[in-house]
Amino acid sequence: MQALKELAYIVTKNKLRSVDLIAESAENKTKISEFYEGILAGKFSTDDDAARFFYESDKNYSGYQKLKSNLKSRLINTIFFIDPKDSSHSERQRAYYACYKEWAAAKILIGKGARLAGVNLCHKILKLAKKYEITELVLDISRTLRLHYGARVGDFKKFEQFNRIFKEYEVIWHAENRAEELYTELVIKYVNNKSTKENLHEKAKQYYQQLEEDLNLYDSYRLYLCGSLIKIIIHSSINAYEETIKVCKESIDLFQSKKYQPTTPLQIYYYQLLVCYTQLKKYNEGKQIAQKCINLLDDGSYNWFKYHEYFFILSMHTKQYQNAYQVYIDTIVHPRFQFLPEGVREMWRIFEAYVHYLIELGKVFPKNDDKVFNKFKLGRFLNETPIFSKDKRGMNIPILVIHILFMIQQQKYDRAIDKIEAIEKYCSRHLRNNDLFRSNCFIKMLMKIPMCSFHKAGVIRKASNYQKRLQSVPLDIANQAHEIEIIPYEDLWEMALLTLENKFHKVKLPSG
Repeated sequence: MQALKELAYIVTKNKLRSVDLIAESAENKTKISEFYEGILAGKFSTDDDAARFFYESDKNYSGYQKLKSNLKSRLINTIFFIDPKDSSHSERQRAYYACYKEWAAAKILIGKGARLAGVNLCHKILKLAKKYEITELVLDISRTLRLHYGARVGDFKKFEQFNRIFKEYEVIWHAENRAEELYTELVIKYVNNKSTKENLHEKAKQYYQQLEEDLNLYDSYRLYLCGSLIKIIIHSSINAYEETIKVCKESIDLFQSKKYQPTTPLQIYYYQLLVCYTQLKKYNEGKQIAQKCINLLDDGSYNWFKYHEYFFILSMHTKQYQNAYQVYIDTIVHPRFQFLPEGVREMWRIFEAYVHYLIELGKVFPKNDDKVFNKFKLGRFLNETPIFSKDKRGMNIPILVIHILFMIQQQKYDRAIDKIEAIEKYCSRHLRNNDLFRSNCFIKMLMKIPMCSFHKAGVIRKASNYQKRLQSVPLDIANQAHEIEIIPYEDLWEMALLTLENKFHKVKLPSG
């Protein structure tokens, strides 16, 4: 059902309504068009919902499976009617869509025996593919033309021409694939796990050294993009933010020197700059970069969501909590939010918990007409973060922190006490490394709260040593994943103290 919803969204976003291309007639709507309109209206959440509506059966019913297959086929066919020259796309995106649309047509024409028409299209596409550095397409087309002029026409000169192009781009293509493989191998462990990875710095250096010769030989879009991302990892893996900024700026200069505007690499580099400026507390520079980045993003793209993720954190770090709330709302109500990978959506559930905490403290004020926020339930939140709950040295830390803060704010003192032994074991097992020094200090500070019977003055006094240790390693030099401190621990500590009073609450401390 999710794939079908996504197809329907893409078709509708590009202004191709069912009455134009899906319904058999405007007067007599078919089940297919009714199904399509129902998906757009949010009528069907699951396959079983749709099957019950149309056939009073479940999703395995053959009639429903046929209906779903027919709608999917029509939607896929409709994709080819989308205008590749849409002004909302970047220059390279428009070229990419146009090339692949015409390449599909050329392959069909050649397959049907209309070889002259197909070859003419190939010549046109090849020029665009070379200009916009779509290497794999240059390779496919030059191979097709090499075969045509060699085996079909017998034109040795043109055979040699396209054979040279094929061999030139084959080498580049292999270099690009190698760079992409090495980059992917480095980042795959970060997708659902934000903990600091041992030896990542050295591994990235080794991988970059393997690519240096190719990077010096070939001026290739995909090769340089992957190579530069590995170079960024060399520095960002040890939180060398100034060096990361330098690499990003060099990469921006290189891509901006091309004959077209390559928006995707610029989005990536601006995002990395936003991370660096936030961690270095250079908030003005961060805001300027954020504005540059938003102008390049396609609404609802994956990078659009990643930008909003860090714009949310930037707002939290600059204490613009109401703005963070608005970023959260704008993100989760977007129609494409439901199609994001589960790990990305789970990150926003963690953000939601922190927004709710700020609401409870009176630092954020939801709008009266806001229907997105329901009453926050801590148990439900913990159940809805299964991926990062396993990320013990990464995003499970902010989950644990907000859990503790809520129990204290809600004055559930006995439950807070019950957690002490588990928290102590967690710290000793997972937070002893230097890269988690700040998190270790902060959780130890929180643990002093129930130990001091929730007496504010006593907590301040008993936690002071850990607070000094925390302040000795500021955020900009801490070797931890930048996502962990959604709100800087110094600010969270002030908030926690606001929920305490100068009086003792008698509770039974755990034994030992």
